Amino acid sequence: MSGSIASYDQLVRQVEALKKENSHLRRELEDNSNHLSKLENETSDMKEVLKHLQGKLEQEARVMVSSGQTEVLDQLKALQMDITSLYNLKFAPDVMSTGRVAEESPPGPAAHPGELGRATFRMLEELDRER
Repeated sequence: MSGSIASYDQLVRQVEALKKENSHLRRELEDNSNHLSKLENETSDMKEVLKHLQGKLEQEARVMVSSGQTEVLDQLKALQMDITSLYNLKFAPDVMSTGRVAEESPPGPAAHPGELGRATFRMLEELDRER
């Protein structure tokens, strides 16, 4: 009889441990979902900034072509390709291969999309000022 009571108590402890783990996993899932939403919003914001900048670049390109400044236009095209390549290298493989950001990747200076967008935006602003 005491053996069955001990096994019942053990089962109760296991159920409690599983309930705690379940609660922990639910919180983690909610946190991940919130983080994903934040990343999606930042990505959307970055796309809007890039669309705006692309419009400005296209407008400048038309002006440069009409004035014969094709060398600068080629540099701008290269810059646009570099930015697109950087974005694709940093974000697209992680999202496409796993459906989410890889957890194994070590955080680096451009680990957060918002930081990359701000850095890109600053570089493009500097180029605009130099022009």
